[in-house]
Amino acid sequence: MTMDQNEPNKLQGTGRLSGKFALVTGGGSGIGRAACQVFAREGATVAVVDVNETGAEETVQSLQKRGLYSHRSYVTDVTSAAAVSRLVESVRADYSVVPDVVLASQGVQTHTAFLDMDEETFDRIVNVSLKGTFLVVQAFSRLMVENKIAGGSIITMGSLRAAQGSAFHSHYAASKGGVVSLTKSVALELAKYNIRCNVVNPGAITTPLQQQDFVPEEEMPKRIQAIPLGRYGDPIEVANLCLFLASDESSYMTGQAVDITGGR
Repeated sequence: MTMDQNEPNKLQGTGRLSGKFALVTGGGSGIGRAACQVFAREGATVAVVDVNETGAEETVQSLQKRGLYSHRSYVTDVTSAAAVSRLVESVRADYSVVPDVVLASQGVQTHTAFLDMDEETFDRIVNVSLKGTFLVVQAFSRLMVENKIAGGSIITMGSLRAAQGSAFHSHYAASKGGVVSLTKSVALELAKYNIRCNVVNPGAITTPLQQQDFVPEEEMPKRIQAIPLGRYGDPIEVANLCLFLASDESSYMTGQAVDITGGR
């Protein structure tokens, strides 16, 4: 299953997120962009957040306009507490409502042997994946609580590598393992506010991030053979799972790590 990046916009939504306001970090490409498109198609207003201004704005331009408010893009380095605080203030200034759906899907990785890894490389990966998720989820869950947003949904992005480990990606696997544990723990604290927190663990998905894996062409058949469904996933497939978690259809679901891996 391979779709172009505008495939979600060729489909007609059924209003599953009608009236909702979704904020998506990492929305400038890959899974984040696909999620923005699916959320918008289903009636949500979407705030697209990315460190890449061009990518974020391109995503906004690709969104169907079915929500109550205009979609907007925000350039933010989620590894900075000050930057995330400014993001919160900008969103509050631009909208009369606060997000009731938050998807923290930002990520970065390198292909680095553990014995060769330096502190800077390790910190960069952990800061984006784990610290960034902490800062975003904390800031916007506080906003939900302060504004008494019942039925809020927070979705984070883990990885199959968090559970299985991954040679040359120990830093990435560790950061995503932290995201899984963080999400499950936060879910226990936020449940009393009727705010749900779940984490999605993708396997091999065709995204710009996956392309940073530096897998030799001759190794690809072996990689694909290891997946029971016999192919890489598409971002839209992960986005559809995020849609379910964002919607009221998953209203009794929190603290869960949901794998989407093609059977691995």
